[in-house]
Amino acid sequence: PPPPPPLPPPPFEADHVRYALQRFVQFLIVFVIVTFLVMVAIRAGRDNVAVEMTGGFAAPERVQEISDQYKLEEPYPVQYVFWLKNLVTLDLGRSELLSADVKTLIEQRAPMTILLGFYAIVVALVIAVPLGVLSAYRRDSWFDKAGSTLSFGFVSLPNLVLGILLLFLFAVHWGWFPADSEKIWPWDDPWEHFRNMALPTLTLALGLAAIFTRLLRADMINTLQSDFITLARAKGMSPQRILWRHALRSSLFSLVTSVALQLGALLGGAVVIETIFSLPGMGDLLVLGVQRNDLLVVQACAALFALAVVLVNFLVDLLYAVIDPRIRHARALG
Repeated sequence: PPPPPPLPPPPFEADHVRYALQRFVQFLIVFVIVTFLVMVAIRAGRDNVAVEMTGGFAAPERVQEISDQYKLEEPYPVQYVFWLKNLVTLDLGRSELLSADVKTLIEQRAPMTILLGFYAIVVALVIAVPLGVLSAYRRDSWFDKAGSTLSFGFVSLPNLVLGILLLFLFAVHWGWFPADSEKIWPWDDPWEHFRNMALPTLTLALGLAAIFTRLLRADMINTLQSDFITLARAKGMSPQRILWRHALRSSLFSLVTSVALQLGALLGGAVVIETIFSLPGMGDLLVLGVQRNDLLVVQACAALFALAVVLVNFLVDLLYAVIDPRIRHARALG
């Protein structure tokens, strides 16, 4: 008899690929729109962009060379396509005001900002997850009320005020940590790296932890009232297993979404925090570029911030499908 026809690919794989492609196309569209608007906002309304890029004191021949190099006399769409092509090839131009390639400046400072953001999110989650779960489990107890009061306070406290307060107490008054953070990698000197990163990390993490705690507590309270939790209790499962294995997983959607949405605020906070603690990161570079009116540096930093926010939201959107495959299947069909 003839061999049976090959089986069609499983719908799981087809839905997975279709869903990922849809998210990726949306990611590209958002990135192009955001970076184009940033470029227009930076360059619009200036009398001569090339003169400002050279500091205003360069010879006319050098100004014309800069204008020709970056297509500054062309319409904005042409300038953007030229800039985007250079971005793909990692050619971000050379800063005349800082006397260095923009790519080199970013390579020197981006790792510090990435570490700061990573530490802040990890510390925030370490604080928020147990606090949110226990607050929901002990709803309306003194523990819940105290946690809600603290989280509300840190949500209301701006990073600028919190950073200055921590700086005064722990660096200036008690001298436990340095007031000006230095660029020390963890593999060079773990202790000094911790001392230099502790205050900037806490400044960003405490506000994030307060937001995450409030969201997780609200979701956990709703989840603990669900029928499947009642069934689990009727089967005699321990409270620890119900909380950490069943209720927590079903309450992760808002927390995961908040982590992605707070990345923009995290990068904005990094600009302030790196300035307060003199941390040599991307936020400090962006402030330096704005102060010196360095358009190439400002545009590159803004583009990388936009890329980070959009990319993280893209990855989180894919993470939804891992947490609940029904989301992947429903959106892929939509």
